[in-house]
Amino acid sequence: MSDPRITRVKICGLTNLADAWAAREAGADFLGFVFAPSPRRVDPEAARGFWRELPRGVPTVAVFRDQTLEEVEEVLRLVRPDFLQFHGRETPGFCRVFERPVIRAFPARITGDLTIAAAFVDVAGFFLVDVPKGDAGTLAADVAQAAVALPKPVLLAGGLTPANVGAIVERFRPFGVDVASGVESSPGVKDHALLREFIGNAKAGCRER
Repeated sequence: MSDPRITRVKICGLTNLADAWAAREAGADFLGFVFAPSPRRVDPEAARGFWRELPRGVPTVAVFRDQTLEEVEEVLRLVRPDFLQFHGRETPGFCRVFERPVIRAFPARITGDLTIAAAFVDVAGFFLVDVPKGDAGTLAADVAQAAVALPKPVLLAGGLTPANVGAIVERFRPFGVDVASGVESSPGVKDHALLREFIGNAKAGCRER
């Protein structure tokens, strides 16, 4: 994943081994598993049952939101993710406690919301920015453009689908994109055809860099 011209794709909200392998075979660069309350939450004990069978060579991401130190540590006792992704009000100090690479995620409705990133520049390896929709099925242009200019690699998220991801990648040139519901047949159940289409379109959108 060293080529800066290639858009990375994170498939998030995975709940089972079959979908994780389908994502890998379609070309996913990160596999995300939600351990926070969510329709896509994975029970930590269930995750332990399949974690060792996940595809090798594709970084795994454990996603948390406003959970206690003890809750995060319990998950890490059972599984060994490559990255920890924090979506809530976690402080830089909290993120450092676990001594693992961090993806700091946050929503940005307006460009001013991006100021939170400054506190995490020394903590996070990547930022994930959830951007609102703009015109014609794309993302809000001012927010997305400001997000990709942050001083760390940025994964863009926010209503991405196979139909719009190629144009979004071509327009904003993010380090990567993140999708969950846009490739599902129901919450937590991935549609393998949509996975292939999404990843193919995302990679195609960056070919003219």
